[in-house]
Amino acid sequence: MAIIVESWMGEDLDLGVGATSKTHASGGTLPGHQISLSTFSVAGASGNASSAVWDPGTIANGGSESTTIDVPGAALGDFAIASFSLDLQGLGTHAYVSAPNVVTVLLMNLSGGVVNLSSGTLKVLVFETR
Repeated sequence: MAIIVESWMGEDLDLGVGATSKTHASGGTLPGHQISLSTFSVAGASGNASSAVWDPGTIANGGSESTTIDVPGAALGDFAIASFSLDLQGLGTHAYVSAPNVVTVLLMNLSGGVVNLSSGTLKVLVFETR
């Protein structure tokens, strides 16, 4: 199975498998079939994923911390994914559309110890349901 991730929203996320090949729109050859997820994405400002600076602070074992981020076009029921620019040190993430144009991101600490994250960049990408 070939997995090629090119960039947040400027390119497609392509997954391929098989003996045949396809030429990718931005160049290169993919084995098998191409699936373009960015076709279904809700773009934030400038066609990129929405991002914001976030300092989650100290999270006790078993605890959690959350924040919201504006994602224009996000609707209840859409799929949301999030990433953070720093090592999460065992924290889990969960992202969901909590209101029109708003995504809530939750960090959960099941690491067994206290985790203190510094300020970093939170990125969110939303995919429309069809």
